[in-house]
Amino acid sequence: MLYIDTSVLLVYTLTQAVEPERYRATAHFFAQIISGALSGATSFYALHEVHVFAIENAPDFATGAVFGRQALLQILSIPLQLLPLVSRIERRRHAARFAALRDASDLPHAIAASVHGCEAIVAYDTHFRSIARILPCRTPEHFIPS
Repeated sequence: MLYIDTSVLLVYTLTQAVEPERYRATAHFFAQIISGALSGATSFYALHEVHVFAIENAPDFATGAVFGRQALLQILSIPLQLLPLVSRIERRRHAARFAALRDASDLPHAIAASVHGCEAIVAYDTHFRSIARILPCRTPEHFIPS
């Protein structure tokens, strides 16, 4: 199972117009998940970040809330496993293992992926490369056949 980070979900749902090349790769990646060729998961952390991104980048809260809702519906229509929030105890237990992450907001994603047995994180966020020896980091392009 692959953990799908917010950075990939955003390209697929909200930033496709400004990132058309990445959108093509994410569309292909999610098509593989929809077909059952790949197994994917994401977390409530990622869903929250997608919704907040929509609100913060819209001209007003109401518009952002609508865009955020549409993005969440699009994500939830994909057969992804939805991973729960990691408890404080689990977060403390695993935080040191991922100390190399420079962005603290990435820590819940790495811990959730690890605790739930994901084989890799699929992300455009390069911070995850610092933990690649623990949890490999891939981009959607990695899953496009050559």
